[in-house]
Amino acid sequence: MTKQLLCAALVCTTLVCAALLPGCALAGEGDPLLSVDDLLTLEPAYEAFLSELEALIVEHGLLSEEERGAWHDAQMGDFFQNGGYGSILATYMPGVLSLARDEETLLTLRAGLSGGQTLELLTMRRYTPQDSSLSGLMLTLSLIGADGLPQDARFTFSAAGGVFLKWDAMTGAYVSVGATALSDGETVVWSDQTPAADAKNPVIVIGITDAQTGETLPGAALTLTVDGTGYRVGENALSGE
Repeated sequence: MTKQLLCAALVCTTLVCAALLPGCALAGEGDPLLSVDDLLTLEPAYEAFLSELEALIVEHGLLSEEERGAWHDAQMGDFFQNGGYGSILATYMPGVLSLARDEETLLTLRAGLSGGQTLELLTMRRYTPQDSSLSGLMLTLSLIGADGLPQDARFTFSAAGGVFLKWDAMTGAYVSVGATALSDGETVVWSDQTPAADAKNPVIVIGITDAQTGETLPGAALTLTVDGTGYRVGENALSGE
């Protein structure tokens, strides 16, 4: 193995779908084969693979220990962006992080709520309508209770602009559900057009209720930053009530 080596671990998700997700619907040509939620079921095993791969490439001098976290986020971002389009690709070589795009780099945000809970959001660092593999910006929420344990919750998304989409297993594609969307933890996608030059920063409002009792919990907001032809998600974009 040399420092100029490029390794590509390529898995056809058609085979993944058939072997691991027998009930999933295959879409027509040009449509995604797996949804983000399908990929979430594969995430633990894929992250375990990446952990071993990271250790090897650090050991062989292809990646510094300081770059390890950024490399992981870039690989996971590509996994979610392109996994549903037929390929899962893990790459490494010197300087590979300089090629990573924010549209394909995973970002995990957390916000504390006034009730003591922690809201966690899995998304991408940037969404560019004309240059993103997904139909929009993926939004996958989970709630951690004040006791540090996962808490069943229902999330409501709303925004003044754009539309929300959810995966339709019957058609094998994301379909619009309108200006609001409900989720019990499954992925919701926010989609909009290329922002105008004078566009304001979009705010996605998140309502939260306890799935067991129906109690309304403190909510949150995700503020996107208009950035040229797309929308950037900053490190402090998620704020809780």
